[in-house]
Amino acid sequence: MKESSAPATKKRRYNATLAMAIAMVAGVLVGAIAGPAMGEIQFIGDIFFRLVQMGIVPFVMCVIIEAVGGLTARDLSGIGLKGIAWFAGSSVLASAFAVAVATIFQPGAGLAGTALVESASFEGAGTGAVTVQDTLLGFFGNNVVSSMSAGAMVPCIVFAVALGLVVSFWRNSRDGECLVYDFVVEFGQLLLSIIRGVMKAAPIGIFCYVSAMVGKLGPEVLIPLLKYLIVLGGTVAVFLVLWNIVVCTVCRVSPMLLIRKMWRMSVMALATISSAVTLPVEMDDAKNRLGIRDDIADLVLPLGMPLNSNGASIHLAITAITIAQIYGVGFEGFDFVYLTIISTLLSLANAVAPGADLVSLTMIVPQLGLPLSSIGIFAGLTYPVGAIRTILNVDSDVYCALMVAASEPDGIDRDVLLDSGPRA
Repeated sequence: MKESSAPATKKRRYNATLAMAIAMVAGVLVGAIAGPAMGEIQFIGDIFFRLVQMGIVPFVMCVIIEAVGGLTARDLSGIGLKGIAWFAGSSVLASAFAVAVATIFQPGAGLAGTALVESASFEGAGTGAVTVQDTLLGFFGNNVVSSMSAGAMVPCIVFAVALGLVVSFWRNSRDGECLVYDFVVEFGQLLLSIIRGVMKAAPIGIFCYVSAMVGKLGPEVLIPLLKYLIVLGGTVAVFLVLWNIVVCTVCRVSPMLLIRKMWRMSVMALATISSAVTLPVEMDDAKNRLGIRDDIADLVLPLGMPLNSNGASIHLAITAITIAQIYGVGFEGFDFVYLTIISTLLSLANAVAPGADLVSLTMIVPQLGLPLSSIGIFAGLTYPVGAIRTILNVDSDVYCALMVAASEPDGIDRDVLLDSGPRA
């Protein structure tokens, strides 16, 4: 038989991230040209953000119950516990560092009295000054159903962690069998499918919302974006440098050598904005370029993907403070501690979907009494924000693995770690 010489038609894959970026640029241009008339289509953008938000509370709970409930006896002892301790410590420090940087540099300041602020509608009360006792009491709800109904995320997360721990012990005592765990995993996947489906309409929602805001409020709505990206990127860069110094000191390795050996996974994280896609390269480099013992890399790195998100912690904290500064909502006293804790907790629930940064913001913005409409200002920054978040998420997992390996006998093959030549 004679083969057809006609070239095969190559099917182009839909790039959601690119589509959202294009939608934002188009929204800015159309809003600037058409003016206030674009305000008539803002309701379409509002519908989009409500659709994203509608399943967030149960989704976050499912993700955390799955992550905690999936811990094995091995995870909860020895190497696993060390890894979890480093995950928790680094995420809290990342959130606290971000809160401090955003408070000092104020990326959202300077818009007081503008139409953007005056037109804001606050869905909840401002945080205001609260006591330590009130804040700690607020972490514990007396009815998880009412907490879910009210959208009170922290009590829901506390309940999810508690249930996850019980599920973990139950599964470990019954050879991994637990109907509740299986149900939560499947229910979480179904909710994620809804979120992914909604996110396919993100370019439409973003275009309608951004064009309406620019049309009604003018180009001033874009002022915070550049300052925000500079502060976010700078914070992540400084935190990476500090992490690098600590790890190099403990592991006795040159900072530049460590950077060079982690370069491939870092580039992969920036390009794909996905910790899951980067994981195989990350694990290969951890073993063959950094000399981390196989059993440590095989346990700590996959465990870090759901439990350690330094980049997400920083992103949530800085964005929340930026929005508060834009709208003139003041944080004081223990509010900063509350923000640090909630940013850390919500970083556990990173959505594995295009536009994960938007999903994250729908989690934290209502918890702080800030206008949900503020999320639209950041709607077109999915790729740069995703890249900034992901490189720190990935690299901090490896840093934690190196710290665990350094504490174990023969945890690091120093011949591999100190080898300055190329390795496969």
